[in-house]
Amino acid sequence: MKNIYFIEAKSPGSHIFSRTALPRLGSVLLGTILKKKGYNVKVFIEDIAPPAWNMLEDADLICISSITSTATRAFQIAGRYRKAGIPVAIGGPHSTFLPDESLEHADYVIRGEGEETLVELIEHLETGRPLHTIKGLSFKNSRREAVHNPGRELLKDLDASPVPDFSLVYKWAEKAKVVPIATSRGCPFACRFCSVIPMFGRQYRFKSIDRILDEIRAAAPQKRHVFFIDDNFAANKKRTKTLLRALIDNNIKIEWSAQVRTDVANDPELLELMEKSGCFAVFIGFESINPKTLSLYNKGQKLEDIENSIRAVKSHSINIHGMFVLGSDTDDIGTIRNTEKFARRLDIDSIQFMMLTPLPGTPVFEDLKNSGRLIHTDWSKYDAHHAVFEPKLMTAFELHVETLRAMAKFYSWTAILRNLWRFDFYYAVVGLYAKRSAKKAMAGARHYVDQLKDLITDEFDRRTDSLREFFHQRHGKSKKVILNTTALEKNESRFFSTFLTKLDRNLVVKKEEFRVNRNALSITPLVERLKTRHHQGMQQLTDLYEKYKDRMDSIRVINMESISLYRTCVNIGLLLNVNTKKIRKAYEQAIKSIGGNAFECNLVLVMVED
Repeated sequence: MKNIYFIEAKSPGSHIFSRTALPRLGSVLLGTILKKKGYNVKVFIEDIAPPAWNMLEDADLICISSITSTATRAFQIAGRYRKAGIPVAIGGPHSTFLPDESLEHADYVIRGEGEETLVELIEHLETGRPLHTIKGLSFKNSRREAVHNPGRELLKDLDASPVPDFSLVYKWAEKAKVVPIATSRGCPFACRFCSVIPMFGRQYRFKSIDRILDEIRAAAPQKRHVFFIDDNFAANKKRTKTLLRALIDNNIKIEWSAQVRTDVANDPELLELMEKSGCFAVFIGFESINPKTLSLYNKGQKLEDIENSIRAVKSHSINIHGMFVLGSDTDDIGTIRNTEKFARRLDIDSIQFMMLTPLPGTPVFEDLKNSGRLIHTDWSKYDAHHAVFEPKLMTAFELHVETLRAMAKFYSWTAILRNLWRFDFYYAVVGLYAKRSAKKAMAGARHYVDQLKDLITDEFDRRTDSLREFFHQRHGKSKKVILNTTALEKNESRFFSTFLTKLDRNLVVKKEEFRVNRNALSITPLVERLKTRHHQGMQQLTDLYEKYKDRMDSIRVINMESISLYRTCVNIGLLLNVNTKKIRKAYEQAIKSIGGNAFECNLVLVMVED
């Protein structure tokens, strides 16, 4: 075995930072390890410069790295080389958490940190080392059954790995503008949507200061921007200060950026050292301005912390890139719109409004998968710029469109011209690129939203046994709905009556006790505010069954369970073939009619007499 080539799969679409491609360190580090062992190694980062395919035809092993959004592309690449008879190993977070899927496309899956696993896999290919002895490896045995060896322990000494050799990257010298450097791995926090913990553990592991300086010196002569890719560069503030002082004392003059948390604002000395050592910008995961969402995300910060951190960081002439994750179970359309206003009011330099994305390996993924709320698993759309699940307080299409609109509004011509007026040409260019990206995303949104609507409607028809089609074939002309109100209190009855009336001005709504009518759709909301109330509703259903048991063969009863009052209203709207804009407007008018206080209603029974 001589030629070992690494490929980092291309991102599926553009966003604000597509203009500055940044390789993930895994491929470069693993390639450096193998180069030092005497192998001929090349690393191809498709986002920097895609290879010509004939450049890899002499490969003895192809190693592919991907995250969830690039998995589809990674599988295409793997299939091409397997077909040519070249062994393929695939790694990265996506394959780590879904190894069975990856084994349908690759010969081997390297799970977790791959420094030792890959070396031992090559030993198998060269000397016949038994595969079952390699921790962290998945493969298929002679019976084509998937085998997942026990996981490998996390590396304890990060200094043991060599300084990454970026010269291995195809066209690095002419294309790359930013050098990624990792000073640590792991994160002790427990953000429910983040895959860092399941991939790298909850305990921080740090490189020594001398080792970090060596990596920076290797990058600094090339006069490129250094980006510290740690999940939290200031995790250990004392250590971070020591590193920054070392940069200053050794006269290492670089421009750098890093990811930090809002708690940097609590340490003025740290901020001063960041400014003095050349910090250009910090990337802060604010995530949300909704206190309920921050609690739900387990973020460990408050809105006050966010505001204080912005003011403190900017007072030291450090730019801020704010990252917000929208679409939690406590977010609605107002949350998205208010987040954009918040970012403009506090003069954040650049932002990313990302849609909550349930990545495999995270608690959010398991929760949404188990509750049946994932709309699809087209991994190329799991890029934080597409809605891929059903939110609780809005529809997926509302989440998708409103987030893109918020991005477009933030990167307005006014903001771009303001930066030009300040002679801040960098952020003027960032704004122009982001505006162009948002415009492109909005142009493609209609097609994707139509896809979402088709998928959701098909799923709705499946769950309701195509009641929507049946009702409109038999009763579409009557436009009559019987609202069974026995289980509702006065304000709840008013809400549904207002909602149905505003939903369609031609709809005739009649409040009744439990009743089924051949010429009408009978809707029975069951409000689950109290357990005893729920039991009362169940008793009423029993009474209903007794009343109509002789006719049950001719009555269709459909259970339309949902995850919130709004989703209940969406289901009713879908049943009546009303578009989502009208559903949203009718819902908001109905909420207003009862003083703005929503209540829990997760179950509606719909009855139609054949």
